[in-house]
Amino acid sequence: MDSEQNEKHMLISAEEVGCFGLIEGKAKNIRTHQFHYAETASKFDGPFYCAACYSDAILRKCVDKKDHFAHKTPLTPVIPKGESELHDLCKKSICKHLFATFPDGRWETERPIKENKEKKLSALRPDISGRISEKPVAIEIQASSLTIPEIIKRTKSYSKRKIAILWVVPLLEELKNTPFRPRQYERYFHSIYYGRVYYWWPNLGNKVVPVHYGIAKRYIEYSSWRDENGDEQESGDFDKPYKVIKTPLFGSPLSIETGFYFHPRDEFTPENERKSVPSCITWQDKLEKWWS
Repeated sequence: MDSEQNEKHMLISAEEVGCFGLIEGKAKNIRTHQFHYAETASKFDGPFYCAACYSDAILRKCVDKKDHFAHKTPLTPVIPKGESELHDLCKKSICKHLFATFPDGRWETERPIKENKEKKLSALRPDISGRISEKPVAIEIQASSLTIPEIIKRTKSYSKRKIAILWVVPLLEELKNTPFRPRQYERYFHSIYYGRVYYWWPNLGNKVVPVHYGIAKRYIEYSSWRDENGDEQESGDFDKPYKVIKTPLFGSPLSIETGFYFHPRDEFTPENERKSVPSCITWQDKLEKWWS
């Protein structure tokens, strides 16, 4: 892999995990808080952490690309590209139940919505679409990484047609009750739906689980050392909130037909995110906040 490809790969990875703190190829020792560079460091210089988001870092010595550090905390177990069986199971489970509950709602999967050049509306093909109490609803099963501009474009297109949008993130397995690193598009959905993301995994059938991203912290150990000028330095002995790693706070599992409502919302710029949430219509849950 040449240097240009390597740099592009690193940027894509950093975008996905939501932190660019390891791009320069350096990380801090967890006890001394001093920087080490991947090209000259060994595993015996660790353990390491990212100075930007405070999460654990792994040293990777590579043959086909530049030595580098990588974030250790796991991402959510989303369905990877090409894994169509679970994606189809999610679509069919939800659509089958909605069709049985609302037979007059014309529930279908992959129904095309034609382009409208006059109104500047692009063509759409929602994973699931139909009507609940005469309200048009589209459900997108987000099984592979989609860019934020594409999510915004689709969300706007549905809203211009007065269709409420529900983005669902399907997982290979149940989300564990431990800190994790949401992907960029998951954090964006969290902003769209007022601090919650709707997850589905195989044993949920027609239901989804709303999850709020709570604060996760790490303890920074105390240490003291002398710098290159011989001056004594000290650091640590405090809890530091992670910037991107979150603790999942679970709401009650929800049926899509009874646990949600048609909700127009105004444009909103989330804190610490680069993209605004456009004015749109969401299929929003009815739960009160379950986090403090």
